[in-house]
Amino acid sequence: MTMPVDPTIKTRLLSRPVRSRLGTLRLAGLNKGGVGVGMGNDSQRQLTHYALNYVLGGEGTYRDDAHPLGLPVPAESLVLYFPGTKHSCGTTADHYWDELWFEFEGPVFDQMRTSGLLDPARPVSRLKGRDYWLRRLTGIIPPPHERQQTRPEVTVLHFAHVLADMIQSATASPTARTSEDWVHRACQLLADDEVPAAASEPAQVARRLGLSYESFRKKFREAMGQAPGRYRLEARMDHAVALIYQGRNTLKEISERLGFCDEFYFSRLFKRRFGQSPRSFRKSSRGH
Repeated sequence: MTMPVDPTIKTRLLSRPVRSRLGTLRLAGLNKGGVGVGMGNDSQRQLTHYALNYVLGGEGTYRDDAHPLGLPVPAESLVLYFPGTKHSCGTTADHYWDELWFEFEGPVFDQMRTSGLLDPARPVSRLKGRDYWLRRLTGIIPPPHERQQTRPEVTVLHFAHVLADMIQSATASPTARTSEDWVHRACQLLADDEVPAAASEPAQVARRLGLSYESFRKKFREAMGQAPGRYRLEARMDHAVALIYQGRNTLKEISERLGFCDEFYFSRLFKRRFGQSPRSFRKSSRGH
């Protein structure tokens, strides 16, 4: 029997577990055009560890024994999976979604469950601010050239911290969430590669938010732990990775699209960020 072709584009963010006495990050990845698990054949999955997926685009349904009729999973939803809980979660037939996922386990996460922060009764939460949370989640994994120098405990605790922030934001009152809207908006504007590069410069973003540049820079650093210029540069580097992986543009076209003064400057910054040149990355990821 011919098996159906899986249309999902799968990118591993973490190909080997990060193990520590506090806990373990087992795997992580980004699925584009996915369908989820257990939806097409009515089979349920049961994990021995925790997992999450953050739905970036598309929509679907979550089901387990406590929610047999299903919970809606719209875009910008956080879905949590617990050890031993049989579940299915995914899109309806002929529909797809994009999701970022992590698998994890260990004492620090068991304690989060014991304290009620990780709550099996609330497997699905709405969590707006897609670009903001995408940046924070993908920022957990150190770039390849820094992984040997980063203690595993640091990476695991970083993930636990972001996870706690996600849960807190998802359950916060509308008033509390409103106070963070400017941060989400700032991240979206700084990371937007669909507008001319000049429009995403920090001074222009500050103006659009109705703030002076100095006030914006100070508030942004307090909220995000880095200057807006640094955030914007890293966002452009992440966009460059995606564009190189897609293979539709030359490196010169990518550097121009992302607003770098020339291809050589772009290559130098890319190598500083990822430990290899754009050409080397293209060859290792696409084979040419």
